[in-house]
Amino acid sequence: MRVDQLWRYPVKSVGGEQLTAASVGVFGIEGDRGIAVRDEREEVTWAGAVPALMGLRAVTLGPGVAELVLPDSQRFRSDAPDAASRLSAAVQAEVTLVEHQPHRPDAALHVLTTTALHSLGSALPDSAMDASRFRPNLVLDDEPGDHATGYPEHDWIGRRMVIGTLRLRITEACDRCVMITRETPTVPHDRAVLRWVARELGNALGVYAAIERPGHVRIGDKARWLD
Repeated sequence: MRVDQLWRYPVKSVGGEQLTAASVGVFGIEGDRGIAVRDEREEVTWAGAVPALMGLRAVTLGPGVAELVLPDSQRFRSDAPDAASRLSAAVQAEVTLVEHQPHRPDAALHVLTTTALHSLGSALPDSAMDASRFRPNLVLDDEPGDHATGYPEHDWIGRRMVIGTLRLRITEACDRCVMITRETPTVPHDRAVLRWVARELGNALGVYAAIERPGHVRIGDKARWLD
């Protein structure tokens, strides 16, 4: 296997950025979900409650600072004085941006395979399918040939893997929710995806991993099993 895609999501529940390389610590890719969206009740919210969040993108500018890109291509910094008002107008909800600390080291990375993405696309030919719908951090190209099918990562729970200088342990399947139905900059809203995943895959797609040894990973790095 090798690393096919690397993703970071600077703002929780907002579309992310593709990377060519990343540093990974015990809580995941450096800068991943370091900012959250808070609602009018002063609670961290998500795209299940504010669907329009998934239509935005965020790119990292520096530690704790991101640039948000609206559907009309307008951009603003997360630390701008008018950031809250501009984001609220874009998503039609009263929200603010706040610092966020990921707190699940057992789910530091979300891993998905190209086989799973292609298999889901074949099962749902009328649905637009790409990684942005599922928000993985790592997409691994695991296809030994042109006819690989299935969801191989679901059989990886408990196994350890080395990628680049990074060592990780697959901990659990990724349970899915309404977020995979939301519109993103590259795929439309589609309820059929969640219905199929719930019915055919027990509502799981992809896996989470814990970081046993922090390190660096880049596109094209080979992945090998330790056990």
